[in-house]
Amino acid sequence: MQEMNRLTEYFDPLEPERDIDNYWIIETTHDSFAVSKETASEVERQLGRRWRRPRWLIFHSLTGARHRVLLRQIYRISECTAEQRARGRKFMRAREKEEEQDGRPWDD
Repeated sequence: MQEMNRLTEYFDPLEPERDIDNYWIIETTHDSFAVSKETASEVERQLGRRWRRPRWLIFHSLTGARHRVLLRQIYRISECTAEQRARGRKFMRAREKEEEQDGRPWDD
């Protein structure tokens, strides 16, 4: 059977479905991207190079989008797991509860 969309040969193949609960975030001066652990590791490797560092980096996010960013604009790579996000929410709820218990001077 013939492929209906003849343009598919010009696009990169999509990555297989991944665990979207655990991912890494690449943050640049203008955007942030959710990526796999393997992609984050490769970007870190490129950032750590002392010689012949590329000017541009090309990678795919978990949505399947292809990104091309200037290496110098990447300022943070962070792990983001479901457990870490749950702990973060718990921490914020505890801080909010503490604020409520302390009261605010202007509430009197």
